[in-house]
Amino acid sequence: MEGALVAPSVRRRCVAFHVIGSLLSASMTRRLQRAVVAVLTVCAVVLGTAVHAEASTYWSIDDGFEGTASLWNADGGGPLDCPVYRTCNPAEVYDNAAESFNGTSYASIQNTSGYGANWLSFGRRVRIAAGSTQCGMGAWIKVDYARIAPVTFNLEVIRVRDWTYEAVKTFKVTDLTQVGVWRFYSVGSWYPGPRDVYIRFVLIGQERSVVGLHVDDAGVSCKVG
Repeated sequence: MEGALVAPSVRRRCVAFHVIGSLLSASMTRRLQRAVVAVLTVCAVVLGTAVHAEASTYWSIDDGFEGTASLWNADGGGPLDCPVYRTCNPAEVYDNAAESFNGTSYASIQNTSGYGANWLSFGRRVRIAAGSTQCGMGAWIKVDYARIAPVTFNLEVIRVRDWTYEAVKTFKVTDLTQVGVWRFYSVGSWYPGPRDVYIRFVLIGQERSVVGLHVDDAGVSCKVG
């Protein structure tokens, strides 16, 4: 096979036969044919294993909150001091194309507690593909409202089975000029165990202040196989 790329070790194992002298008898010809077939078979096996190709696929789920609001749940903890006539720490999905990153819907998380020890989350359950070997999670997020810095929030992936972390990453927005700017944030990669995970976005409160986040186009992607 002229021009084909073969590993050097493979070339040494493939033998070329040369017939020298008078013509062979019929029986010798048959034996030679069988020998050539055997050698070509060995060469084919070696050539077939010289370059190892791994097949893998990718699975993903993207949630832009378009018709999926019922899948998301709010949770929180820490001290509460809700202002009069104001819902304490609302986290819900809004339908407003002018405010969303993509489409018409987005999630809004507002920590109005006024305590730095308070946290509020918005999350949903996801079943990743069977056979996933590496996964990542991220979303488009903007700080919607803040009067002081830093604005602190987490991206988290939690095992549903025992409520322990698969992955968690904390972000701090220290520049208030970034308020109102959409940016993509990712928790990075993790190597999954159980298939059922819970993804959530956690907004940490601020002392004597109010802070808010918008989240859109949350997604999980995994390498399978």
